[in-house]
Amino acid sequence: MTDKEIQEKITKYDLLFESRLTRVEATCDHLNKTCDELKSDLRWLMKIFVGGFLILAGLMARGFHWF
Repeated sequence: MTDKEIQEKITKYDLLFESRLTRVEATCDHLNKTCDELKSDLRWLMKIFVGGFLILAGLMARGFHWF
């Protein structure tokens, strides 16, 4: 192999590596956004559950004349 062929192969692999790296970075950005959305959804869900349990506890206290 000549130096020119070796240099062409190195350039080809560098371009392939850069394209793969770009795709991985785009996927990571998408996963970060999805993770943030899931955190927000889980926070809302936990607030709803806590509120529901508090209302249920209040109704039970009222029904059993604890309050």
